[in-house]
This record gives sequence, structure tokens and C-alpha cells, in this order.
Amino acid sequence: MQKTVADVFNGKCFSIPKYQRDYAWEKKNLDDLWEDLLEAKNASNDSMGHFLGTIVVAKEPNSDAYHIIDGQQRSTTIFMLRYALNAKTKDPAWNMNNFRDENRELRLQVIPANQEFFKALLTQADNNKCDTSLKDKVKTDGQKRLYEVFARIWDYVGELESTQAKEYLSVLDKMVLMWLEETDSGRAIRTFQSVNDRGVPLLLLDKLKALLILYSNKYSNDRGVLDNEINERFGEIFKIATQIRKHKLSPSLGDKDFVKEIETRVFNYHALGQKDIGHYSYGADKSFEQIKILLKDKTTNPQELLAYIDTYSIDLLEFFKAFYRVMQMTETNAEAFKLLYILRINPYFYSSLVKLEMNGILDDECLRLLAQTEVFFYGCGSSNDSRAYKLYEVANDKTSFKERVLQDCKKCAKNDYSSIDDVLRDIAREHSTWGKYFHYLFFTYRCENMDAREFNDLLGGDENKAITMQSYEIEHIVPFNAIENGSLKQYGFETDEEFDDIKNYFGNLLVLEKNLNGGIKDGGAQVKKEAYKKSKIPYNRSFAEELPSFGKKRIEEENKKFTQWAREFFKEFLC
Repeated sequence: MQKTVADVFNGKCFSIPKYQRDYAWEKKNLDDLWEDLLEAKNASNDSMGHFLGTIVVAKEPNSDAYHIIDGQQRSTTIFMLRYALNAKTKDPAWNMNNFRDENRELRLQVIPANQEFFKALLTQADNNKCDTSLKDKVKTDGQKRLYEVFARIWDYVGELESTQAKEYLSVLDKMVLMWLEETDSGRAIRTFQSVNDRGVPLLLLDKLKALLILYSNKYSNDRGVLDNEINERFGEIFKIATQIRKHKLSPSLGDKDFVKEIETRVFNYHALGQKDIGHYSYGADKSFEQIKILLKDKTTNPQELLAYIDTYSIDLLEFFKAFYRVMQMTETNAEAFKLLYILRINPYFYSSLVKLEMNGILDDECLRLLAQTEVFFYGCGSSNDSRAYKLYEVANDKTSFKERVLQDCKKCAKNDYSSIDDVLRDIAREHSTWGKYFHYLFFTYRCENMDAREFNDLLGGDENKAITMQSYEIEHIVPFNAIENGSLKQYGFETDEEFDDIKNYFGNLLVLEKNLNGGIKDGGAQVKKEAYKKSKIPYNRSFAEELPSFGKKRIEEENKKFTQWAREFFKEFLC
């Protein structure tokens, strides 16, 4: 049935049930709601109330309060807007019973993780001013959005005169919601899933939490104990997802959409390590469908089902925790930095990488093994996705992991190379096309004494930009235009062909900051020397002093040294 906003909210208490997602509305949604309010105000003579949407509720067991099954975003925002408008009226206390119960508690209880923050937000209206310190107390993405939306509300409401605020509140209270009441709690959860799946965007993890609680609620007799544990675990997962999003490594993980889809991506990396759920060809939605099938199949044995739900939700939480710990390793561990910032390993490795950390196995040797595997699986012109993702199978034991890595690298597709020995024989050639693989090998060979602090210094500190290693590129020491400007002979080359043969070899290349490389342009040796001296990379600064004597002979010598080093670095793969 249709009810006015006042009829819906006045005198009733509401709560957001544990299976619900976090607050998801943004400032643009509030702007739309405010536009609806203005439109209704300007059409105040219209006999029909302005329609705001639907709210689906279910009575809480043994209580007069209502769970909000669908419409929590709209309801929470309307509650905040009404509260702020009431605070600006001449006598806010007069209508306070519409917002607080007889115990002075708010009539809307948001999810427990946000309730104290929600109270603090509304206190701003009581005090008639914004408290910017609340921004520093944000712990989840939901709290961040609550803060931003209430700040936007105050932008609209804060300067209103009391008569204006009363008028806006009166108009809002006459606007209309469609009220749907569900009587069965289990059916209410299914209603939540079906309504949201039909149009309102939900995070996949919100659906997963609701799904697990649905089965727990239906098949468990523990009076909600497992339900609460699932809810608490997912609360922790969402907090960790926020920490992952804030970490400076995030823009270097996965693809360009990773930061926007962290919860979904990490869920799927975890799924890749679950035998009955994940597969390298599956996206997150397909993995979620596999979970739904698996849960349904287990309903014939409720105890097995509940044990699985308990174990799965614990493991998912531990995976998120370990994923974040691996990210933090880049701050103190040079191997981790090179693996994730410089080499940016394929996400198919993430499941095994994180599981190694979960099992207390991840050390410098494992980090190097994963880097070496990336080089052979993806750096030789082929893709080996199936082999990469299946490494999770041996992530419980370091010996087994190492044996599988060495075995798979020898067997994997390597484009035109028939063996690892062939790869290493050519490893100094044509590095200008190797991209991140050259960057990794350059830093590992040239900068073996750099520690994690020095590597992190390469990132810079501009908080307004994504902090990545994408601001570094390949620099040719003897430049391409040496043929055009006639300077080849001073570098020891007799013919253009001699230079063409080795200009892209390892010995003629550096990794250099883009801004320095761009400043060199067609400059000569002195210009290059000054640029190298300004580089944050220690090797470049020391090499700058050797530049005047650099030429063909040095390139050939460096190629030989690097090839010998590479055979040593990859020696276990040659056995």
C-alpha cells in the first residue's frame, strides 16, 4: 500500500538486518532526492503525493520494530534528511519523538558497525554545525558514504531559516512510499535477494552474505549464532576491503578496474583456490553461481552444509586478511615490492600467493619463484593461465610448491622457444619490447642492494595521483638518433647495421623516470649524464659518471655479464 513518509517513519522503529549490505548511496543520489523534494514543493497543490519508491519490511521477532528488507539506502537517507530539517526548525524538540524512542535511542538502527558513527553524524545537526573530524574516524566505505551524503544534506539545509526548514519538512513528510510488509523472516531474506537482483545494484559480497545467512537461518537451530558469526566476519571483510582500497599498491594490482571492484575481485581470487567453485575461465559472477549450486547440493545433509558455511566464511575472511598483509609486505620487503609493483604478476597467481601467506610459507624464495614463473609463463610470448591458477593446489607445502613451479616452467608454452635454455641464451636480446619483464630483471640485476625503503622512495608521494611504477620507462643509452646525427663512431660503431643489431640489447638500456627521459629528447651525452644524475635509481646515478666511455664494447660486455647472471639466477630451472 502507499503511505506518506510521515506515516511510514513516525512512531515506528526500524533496523537494518544483518544480511544487508553497507550504506551505498552517494552524493549524486542525495542530489536526486533533493530535486524530488524541490519538485514536490513547487507542485504542492498537486493532489497526488510525490512518489519516492518502495520500502519492503518485516516485523522483528518478539518486537514492534521492523527490519528493512529493501529500501534501506533510501530510508536511511530520508531519515537523515528529515532529522537535519527538523533540527533547523524553531523547536526541534517538539517533534523529536518522531526520531527517537522513549529511551532516546534513534528510531533507525543501521548496521551495528555503523551505528555509533551514524549517531555522531546526526549530532552535527543537533549542534548546528559540521564536525570535520568525523572524516578521520571513517573505517569503512559505508561510513565514508554516510559522511559525504550527510555533508551534502547540510550543504542544502544548514543555511535554511526555521520557517523554510519547517516547510521543506512538511513537504517531505507528505511524499509517498510504497509499503510492502513481509511476515516470514526466511522469506524476507529471499525477498531481499530477488528485489535487489532485479535492479538495485548490490555488491557481490552483499549477495554472498545474504545467501550464507539464508541457508544458516533455514537449516540451523542455534538461535542465530552462526548468522551473527557470518555477519561479523563479513563486517571485517568490508573493513579490510576499505584498507585494501586505501593502500598505495591498489592501482598496481589487477587491471584498471581493480580499485573500483576490490570486494568482487578478491572474492574471485579466493574462489580460484576453491576446488569446487573456481576455475581460471570463470568470472566472479560464475564463481558465485557455483557457490549457490554447491550450497543447494549440500542441503541433503544440514550438518555438512552448516559446517561448510562456517568454514567457508572463516576462510574467506582469512584470505582477505592475508591479501592485505601481502600488500603491506611491499613496504618492508624488496622482493614483494618488485613482484607486485614492478613485475605486476598476473592475477591468476594471486590465489597461490595469498595462500602461501595464509600458511606461513611466503618468504623471499617463494616471492622470487613466483617472479621467475611469471617470466616464463607470460614473458616469452605465450600465456599459461591454467598452470598459473592451479598453483594454489600446492600452496600448503613449500617443497611441493617449488617442485610444481620448476616442473611447470619447464613444460609450459614459451612461444618459439623449445626450452628454458633457449630462453636464457637469448635473454639479453631485444629487451626494449620486454616491458615490465625488463624492468624486473634490470632492478634485480643492477640494483641488488636496494632495500624496500629505497624502492618505495621511487614511487614518490603525490597523494592526488595513483602511486605506481608506471612513471618509469626504458631508456636507450646510445640513442636511436645516433645514426641521424652521425655520432655512432664516437660510440665505437663502424656501421649503422652494427648498431641496429644490438641497440635494443640489455646492455644498452636503463630504466629511467619518464620526466627525465622526456627531458633528454635528442640531447647528447652531457644532457643524458645530467639526467641520469637526477634519477632516484642508484645505479643510474653511478652509471652517469661512466657514460663518457660508454659504447659498443661496453654493451657487448654487459650483455655477456647479464646472460651469465641470468643463468645463475634461473639455474634451478635448468636442472
